[in-house]
Formats: sequence, structure tokens, C-alpha cells
Amino acid sequence: MTRILSAVVGLCLAAVLTACAATPVSNGAAPRGTLTKSDPASSSSKALPHSGAPSVADPLPESALPSDPCQAFTRPQIVEALGEDAPEGERDDIATGPWCSWQDSTTGAAVFVNYITATREGLSNLYRNTKPGAAVWREIGSVGGFPAVAFKTHEDESSCSVTVGLADEYTVAVVLAPSRAKQDDVDACALSERMAGALVENLRGRAGR
Repeated sequence: MTRILSAVVGLCLAAVLTACAATPVSNGAAPRGTLTKSDPASSSSKALPHSGAPSVADPLPESALPSDPCQAFTRPQIVEALGEDAPEGERDDIATGPWCSWQDSTTGAAVFVNYITATREGLSNLYRNTKPGAAVWREIGSVGGFPAVAFKTHEDESSCSVTVGLADEYTVAVVLAPSRAKQDDVDACALSERMAGALVENLRGRAGR
């Protein structure tokens, strides 16, 4: 598994409500996570939102998510992010929910999207479990009209996760890793935020908004 992919999996799995054991697969795809027993005293008994997370005033129905996460972006959007030789997306399923990755092995650039639907806690899960230990944590007032956060679990990660609360119960995470040639010159969180904005517009269109 590549260094970038390992870091991105860590970013996504950092949002899992329960402990997660991830087992790499031999073809280099994202590891599949296995949810373990949750703490009975967990926030499943708490009203949403909690832990300081913002409320989603006008939630987007979960039915707006394409069943295949590799359809979350249009081909032109992927080409704009990764270039004309951008690969096709590869789907996988990890502990947090379905995800898709577009990785350019030549340049090192990549885009990842993850539907974080398994925890049923939305941004509240991030605020409780990820914020305290995040090396980088930026609250974003609005991505397409929805609250979001950008974070890195380690300061030196080349990628950055932007997680958008589409409802109090679920989120979508977008991660963009810049090419190796640009890693020192760009803000990965800003790039991920822009890509997240494109995703939200796509989902709004699917929901008729």
C-alpha cells in the first residue's frame, strides 16, 4: 500500500465510531475495515448533534448519494483535478462506508471520496473522536451550504480530508493528494475543500436542489 493511500485510509478511519481493524488486500486497493463492538455508553444515546458539532439546518437526503461512489464526480471534474491521463475510479468498502479512489501512480496525485454512513453520527463523531488528536483542524462554515471540517491526523501528511455534514447522521469525506511535484507549493486542505464543493453541487443536482 502506498504512503499516500495509507495516510488517506487513516484520515477516513479516524472518523469511525467504534474500534476498527483494517486488513490490507493484495491488489493494493484500500483495506476493508471491520467494525467491532461499540461502547454501550457511546453517543448512540445522545441527541445529535453533540460534542460541539454544528447542526445541519437543511439536510440532504441520503438517497442523493450515487450507489456507486465512483459516480460521485463527473469525468471532467476528475480530469480537472488529476489531468487528462486521470485513471478511472476504483471502488472499495471500508468501515466508514463506500469509497472510491482515483490514483495517478506516475505523479502521485489522487482523489478519494468516502460516504461516512456507518457511524450514524455525522460530524458529531469527528468532533468527539478526531478533533482532540488532530494535527490540523479547520472548521469550515459552509461547503455548498453545509458545515464541514478539514483535518490531518499528522502534520506531515501530504493529503487532507474535508468532511461535509450533509445531515446530522451522515457525512461525505473528500481527500485530494497533490502530485509529488506540487506537495510543497499547495494547500491540500484548500484543494480538498474545492473538490468537496464540486461534490456537493453534484449531490444537490441529484436531489433536485
